[in-house]
Amino acid sequence: GHLSMKKERKIKELTIPMALFGFFAPLLLILLLLSQGVGIMLALTAAICVESIFGVYLGYSWEDIEEYALKGIGRVNQTVIVMILIGMLIGVWISAGSVQTMLYYGINLIHPKLFLPIAFIICIITSLVTGTSWGTAGTMGIALIGIAQGLGIPAPMAAGAIISGALVGDKLSPLSDTTLLAAATSRVKLFDHILSLCYVTLPVSIISIIVYSILGFKYGHGEMNLASVQILSESLKSSCNIGVLMLVPLLFVLILSAMKKPTIPVFAGGLVIGCIWAVLFQNIPLTDVIGSAVGGFKSATGNADIDKLLSRGGALSMAETIFLCIGAGMFSGVFERTGVLSRLMDQLRKIVKSVGGLVFSVTLTGIALMFGGAGQSCTLSLPAIAFRDAFEDMDVHPGVLSRSLECTGTVLGSIVPWDASAILYSGLFGVSVAQYLPFNLVAILSPVIAVLTAYIGFGVLKYNEQMHFTMKLRKYK
Repeated sequence: GHLSMKKERKIKELTIPMALFGFFAPLLLILLLLSQGVGIMLALTAAICVESIFGVYLGYSWEDIEEYALKGIGRVNQTVIVMILIGMLIGVWISAGSVQTMLYYGINLIHPKLFLPIAFIICIITSLVTGTSWGTAGTMGIALIGIAQGLGIPAPMAAGAIISGALVGDKLSPLSDTTLLAAATSRVKLFDHILSLCYVTLPVSIISIIVYSILGFKYGHGEMNLASVQILSESLKSSCNIGVLMLVPLLFVLILSAMKKPTIPVFAGGLVIGCIWAVLFQNIPLTDVIGSAVGGFKSATGNADIDKLLSRGGALSMAETIFLCIGAGMFSGVFERTGVLSRLMDQLRKIVKSVGGLVFSVTLTGIALMFGGAGQSCTLSLPAIAFRDAFEDMDVHPGVLSRSLECTGTVLGSIVPWDASAILYSGLFGVSVAQYLPFNLVAILSPVIAVLTAYIGFGVLKYNEQMHFTMKLRKYK
């Protein structure tokens, strides 16, 4: 009779107005705090508190709510381990010279006639191997914008191509915190998420390359002043030993990941090879390599731009993303317990009947959050928590949800004038958001193509289907 001793709790019935309150109160609180300059972690913590109090008001016990919050954290555990490994990988791969080698080869691709499409592609490569669109814009982007001016290509056009390339690389890079966050909050494997992204990112990139080629042909007649590229190139060459061999650690991870091998051992292998390479080919003492794995690589080439790009990585650099992941996990657990989401999603399902409609709803939510000032992390996590179950109910792969998040959360910051990204880019390139906006094709096209592909059934896989990339269209009845 132990259970009968516990007094039966009366759980209040969740009406639609109450569910709306339970949903919007924490969200509005987050937006309010963010608009006051409070960090996302604190804002999220406050939202978790509000939602928990709402749960207690509904009649759930505190133990109950806590249990669900911990359950939510449990679901992001694996991702947290992957994030730590990726932080370490970045530090070790820079020590091994792998990242520098990719950048060096990238820089030497530049050709005046095809400047815009090549700038776009170089920025994709830089962003892929560093995992940062900001870092790409601040280094490679600055060099490229200098060359554009020498060639007589309008700065807004060059800025658009640079930012677009940086965003494509940032979306697809397994080293990028946005990619990790979108995959984690949507509960989809990292490389499944990246494959899923290809359905939107490839069409967007192809359109971009065509448009940039057409625009570039019109302008690329000036004399090419390669001084800034020469300087970057020389600094890279003198900073470490550069050669095709240095790409082995990168290729190991990319090839095994493409073969669908489990992520954690593959990344661990990439780490070990990176450490050996750094000791063998860059003559860095093992203790220093391990130091870079934990605290990040410290570059000292003497070229401030390159040092800024290459001083990064380390397990500790992932701390903020990991905290966010844990916070989002708790938030989703508490949401699950109060039943607010399932109640609202039932309503949504009565209105939204197609996959296209579902992706359209997610995309609209993302756009509203980004223009509402919620920022990247918020937009990559909250809609996932809200819409996850609806995708499962409609038998749609969570990768479709995760890629829809990135098509707003990751790219739109660059065209929302009050977002940190846009402020950074317009400052770096001396071009206002309004001026580069028409040429920032990736930010404009991503949400559109995300919704379009969902409506025509391109890349819409079933919930439990093995994620792969094919050109088939899939129509859902």
